[in-house]
Amino acid sequence: MADVFIKNDKVYDEDVRTFVNAQKGVFLVLSHDQLFGKNLRNTIVRHLALKEECIISVYTLEQLHSGIGQQLGQGNRVLIFIEREINGKNCHDLVQLIKIEHPEVMVVVLTSEVAREMLIYLHELGANNVITKPFSADTLIEKIAFTVKPRGQIGELIEAGKALNASGKHDEAVAMAHRILEIKPKSPAALILLGDSFKGLGDTQKALDAYNNAYKNAKLYLEPIRKIAELHKENGNIREETKYLEKLDRLSPLNVERKVTIGGNYMALGEPDKASEIFNDAMKLATKEAQAQMSRVSRAIADQCLLSNPELSEKYLRLSLEVKKGGLDKSDIDTFNRLGITLRKQGRWSDAVVEYRRALKISPEDAGLYYNTAMAFTEGKEAQKALKHLDKALELDPELWAGNETICLNIAMAYYNCADKERALEFAKRALEVNSSSEKARILIKKIGERGA
Repeated sequence: MADVFIKNDKVYDEDVRTFVNAQKGVFLVLSHDQLFGKNLRNTIVRHLALKEECIISVYTLEQLHSGIGQQLGQGNRVLIFIEREINGKNCHDLVQLIKIEHPEVMVVVLTSEVAREMLIYLHELGANNVITKPFSADTLIEKIAFTVKPRGQIGELIEAGKALNASGKHDEAVAMAHRILEIKPKSPAALILLGDSFKGLGDTQKALDAYNNAYKNAKLYLEPIRKIAELHKENGNIREETKYLEKLDRLSPLNVERKVTIGGNYMALGEPDKASEIFNDAMKLATKEAQAQMSRVSRAIADQCLLSNPELSEKYLRLSLEVKKGGLDKSDIDTFNRLGITLRKQGRWSDAVVEYRRALKISPEDAGLYYNTAMAFTEGKEAQKALKHLDKALELDPELWAGNETICLNIAMAYYNCADKERALEFAKRALEVNSSSEKARILIKKIGERGA
């Protein structure tokens, strides 16, 4: 089994190398996360031995748009890494615009943990992939590989069929779709290709039949439903268009513009009460988005104040949580963590515990929250309470400490404070494994030995 995994890892490595070396692939990066930039460069340059020139960092939207045009003009393939939130604003409109203007450009969205509905919405907007931080180098390589290269024979044939349609060779694309269906009957992707080909030929009914077959074979796949809705719209069939728009809305409920369209359709159909209901839903979602926007801006301001003015940082972090009121979810855990750090910087460890507990009600299986709570109790010299929360953190994530000297040392100290010599020594040694020159680890190991003597 291990050999299979190693082989796959090598395949993914080669896919990324081929993208850069043979296909003139470049990575445009719009992210202010310095850790991500460092990890990306380490992965691409050190692990894959590729030239650093293939990674191009941009810092503004203007630089991003200019970079896309420049790279495409040089015949390069472009993959963009972009944060879901940029300067307190989400990237949704930007992703959609990029995919409309440059459908050949690949977009990978970087995000912290988000709800399933948001992941679906990002893909619907055109994101080719989504990476949830933090992640390992292997995960990053695999995500890039799956983005830049279709997997297997069918994936390659689908891409070839799309290229035929793009060049107006719809008859050949029909033949390609049938070839794929011989290999994999009822393939939703092949049926969509077939529908697009018939649509290009002007055969609306055959296109609709193909899209419907794709939908029947993949009820949770948004693309065939969207294609059906578009076809009914082009044919002036508002009732059927609305029916499929509502199917899309149930699967991906975060699209305000679609809700407005559905409401407008009901107005056109002479059903103002139904339209009003849908419009109200759109307004509620828009209000929620506005609150989220205010929350993001408040958090961005708090980040600017964290080091120099933790009291002001606390004010804006609390505002970030307050504006969302009853709409707090797992995407807000990072804000709670930052608030806890800000409070601890002020020596208010017990207030930090209160905020961590609020967060644990939202995400009760979050190992990081239990770890941070343990650190707050440690600062308050509540050793047993710290150990209780630390044990829970390690139960939820036994690898919580992996590769991090500071976390290893903090865990070691927590056990040391509770006179658990064996476990304290275990994590002190792990800290030394992470950083062989760690003076703190050596001092702690010596102290543990002296206590046991």
